[in-house]
Amino acid sequence: MHLSRLSTSRLLVSWCAALALLCAQAALAQTAAPAASAPNTVAAPAELAPYGANWQAKGSGVLRFFGFKAYDATLWLPGADAAFSFAKPFALDIRYATAIKGRDIANTSLIELQRISTSSPEQILAWSKWMEALFVDVKSGDQLVGVHLPGEGARFFINGKLLGETADTAFSEAFFKIWLDPKTKRPELRAALLSQAAEPRR
Repeated sequence: MHLSRLSTSRLLVSWCAALALLCAQAALAQTAAPAASAPNTVAAPAELAPYGANWQAKGSGVLRFFGFKAYDATLWLPGADAAFSFAKPFALDIRYATAIKGRDIANTSLIELQRISTSSPEQILAWSKWMEALFVDVKSGDQLVGVHLPGEGARFFINGKLLGETADTAFSEAFFKIWLDPKTKRPELRAALLSQAAEPRR
């Protein structure tokens, strides 16, 4: 059966429209889907106890890529003070929903540090080597907790066990800015973690 030129044109237009819709859906799927703030009944990771009392969940969010869930993230603050600041201790709690290689975690972090940090290329290279040695392969269900300690640096835990620590305060602030700086590539996730309205993507 032969199609008329008009029918062929209509099919082509329909196909292009469908392709454009699929592309738009794929782009949307890469954004971080905000979730409601974690309820106060959720227990803070036990490894946070030495760094403060009465840790409270400031907010939670979900990161997805092309519709697939990568991880849930929760920002924890100690005490009754709900105000977030890099001048105060806080913890970023990531619970993975898929397997990710440690080198991919390090490489992705490096790319974002290069984009956000004002530190020298030499300093960032040193951080890159440290992250490559720090991060391990993770699987679905694994929990990575990073603790920002002003004036002391950062400590990282995997499934409740100490993974590594650094006294480099500049690294600690730069690393957590990947999620919490206004220039983050995931403003929706940042807004969910801070329980704020999302800012336009930069």
